[in-house]
Amino acid sequence: MIINLASILAILSLLVCLSSGILAFTQTIRFEQYKLILNLASLVWFLTAPFWLVPQLFGSKFAEAGKSAWLR
Repeated sequence: MIINLASILAILSLLVCLSSGILAFTQTIRFEQYKLILNLASLVWFLTAPFWLVPQLFGSKFAEAGKSAWLR
């Protein structure tokens, strides 16, 4: 369950990183807003991606859950 949630959050954070860059490039949002959004989305990515991509780092319980995760 936690790996499925982590994978959803990781993918959403990558989409937010991409969309914030596009919005800043088109000057829809200010550069300060872009920096804040990008920093928060990057933080979420770095906190959730290890659970999704390398679940065996966190023990056998997570390794077994990683085998049955639907987004692997």
